[in-house]
Amino acid sequence: MASGSPPSERRPPTSLGSLVSWVVLLAIAAAALALACAHLPPPFKKLGLFAIAYGSLMGLAGAWLSQFASGLWSWRSGSTAAGPPWGGMALVFLVALGGLIGIMAESYRLDRSERERLERSDPKQALAKKLLDSAIEPSDATSQATLEEFRQSYRGRSESFGDYLQFRVSGIGIYKQWAAALFWGIELLLGGQAAVWVFYRLLSRPAPVGETSRG
Repeated sequence: MASGSPPSERRPPTSLGSLVSWVVLLAIAAAALALACAHLPPPFKKLGLFAIAYGSLMGLAGAWLSQFASGLWSWRSGSTAAGPPWGGMALVFLVALGGLIGIMAESYRLDRSERERLERSDPKQALAKKLLDSAIEPSDATSQATLEEFRQSYRGRSESFGDYLQFRVSGIGIYKQWAAALFWGIELLLGGQAAVWVFYRLLSRPAPVGETSRG
């Protein structure tokens, strides 16, 4: 005699193979989407909104790919035996974060490559930069400050990742690296939260009548 919940209320068994397949497919989707997003023109990369849009797409991808994983994350809002797919929500959050970090890293690489290309195409600027970098440091503070100002004007933005973060938010009045890093951290959390919300909402929709009757 069977005991416990009826078969229709049980979550189908989740195999390790299904979980691995789902994670691999989601990671591939995240990487491909991140690479495409990194090459978008700057006007499309709105601060904050861009991260939320990417996270939402990752949540959509996670829910859609679950259909290929043999009942993985099969929870529905009408079920009394199965709780929300916390494991899937956590994995979607982490994959979305990884994709957003990848977008920023690739955007930084593209920006740095473009600046180096512009420097190479301008011999006068390259020569001026070389002369300023090799100049002897003056003894007084005023002359040191003037020399450093000239160096910055020819050197352009610093090549460090922190300075790139600061540059991208300078248009909204953020000029400190720590504040820029904090702003980026908030964007990461917003993007991850958007991915989790979309993933949860799609999986929590009641199952179609035809699907439940086949159970």
